[in-house]
Amino acid sequence: MAENLLLSPNLPTHPLPPSTSPTESDYIRTTTQNYVSRSALLLNPSNVRIKGKTIVQPNVTIHGDYGAPIHIGRYCSIDEGTVISPTLVPSSSDPLAIHAGESSSPGGPPSPHEKALPLQIGSHTQIGSNTVIQSLSIGSFVRIGSNCILSPRSKVYDCCVVEDGTVVPPDMIVPPFSRVRGNPGRIVGRLPECCGGEFVEACANDYGMFVRKLEVKK
Repeated sequence: MAENLLLSPNLPTHPLPPSTSPTESDYIRTTTQNYVSRSALLLNPSNVRIKGKTIVQPNVTIHGDYGAPIHIGRYCSIDEGTVISPTLVPSSSDPLAIHAGESSSPGGPPSPHEKALPLQIGSHTQIGSNTVIQSLSIGSFVRIGSNCILSPRSKVYDCCVVEDGTVVPPDMIVPPFSRVRGNPGRIVGRLPECCGGEFVEACANDYGMFVRKLEVKK
């Protein structure tokens, strides 16, 4: 069952001093074995649901405060400095309303003329550091590199790799088994069909190694 992080006590609202050797006390361990850094910022956590065994690293921001639910699967990892927010669309069908994806403050909260759409991130998906996510959805078994931008209304399907520094443009649909690179992002290759199983094993191993390192530092 997905866990409502509002039930997790002492969710942080301020960053911790930088540390190259985090300890278990630097993270909140939830009942479904998620590890959420105490310097991560989950805004309106009642809208953020994480299924379990997911790692949220320091200085990550997840915008549940935009009014739409954000669902994250199992065995995911979200690296330092990444920002996750839902896609914004006009709240009215009036043709004079604000254009889709535009807001009074680009990258900011919804304007009075906008609403946020639910965001789904699948299981066994890894997101690198300092990446900005504004997609409609990201599938399972996906690797997103560091310093990427996934623009509003984009979709990434299962078993994909988005390389470091890629900018996925608005409305781009990334089909399964694709490799994406560049600015703007383009599909540059195809992944083998066996990659899903490899991603599952790698994510489980990474989670186990992370937990063991924290336990050693108790």
